[in-house]
Amino acid sequence: MNPTKVKALLSDYGCEVTRVYLVEEDPTVRKRRKRETGSRQSGKRYVEGWVEMEDRKIAKRIAQSLNTTAITNHKRSVHYGDLWNMKFLSKFQWSHLTEKVAYERRMREQKIRIEMLQARKENAAYTELVETGKKLDRIEKRRRKRGDPDVASKSSDYRFHQTKPLQDGTDGAAKSAVLQSLV
Repeated sequence: MNPTKVKALLSDYGCEVTRVYLVEEDPTVRKRRKRETGSRQSGKRYVEGWVEMEDRKIAKRIAQSLNTTAITNHKRSVHYGDLWNMKFLSKFQWSHLTEKVAYERRMREQKIRIEMLQARKENAAYTELVETGKKLDRIEKRRRKRGDPDVASKSSDYRFHQTKPLQDGTDGAAKSAVLQSLV
């Protein structure tokens, strides 16, 4: 249901609709729906919306009477079985809605900006590590070319201190001492 259809449906109840604002569904949800149902039903869908009417009293009456009623009773209609969910907001002004939308847009842009800065920092750190690795490889290559004896010993000189296991042929006193220290 698009804004013009909402305007047409609500204007039939005796009050002129001045403004309509509808919030589109999330693009990822739309993409998933489009993939599942095909391109036939891939039009825009809206999650929620606000409607401003000329007369507040009539708007309040319309909201109370249409809340939880069927949008249409025609079985061939796309909106058959859908219900209106309306609420009259007494102290709500249209400027509140535009401020909210602008605030959400700013917050979304700020979040994207922060994510981009974080990605740039990670990318810069990774490229720096790659460059230092390449630099160290070149240094090692030059040393090998010169025949430096330290290079061969440094690359394969990894020694780990390990305790030796007790053999079966050793005395029982050593084994009992080790077991006592563990307990």
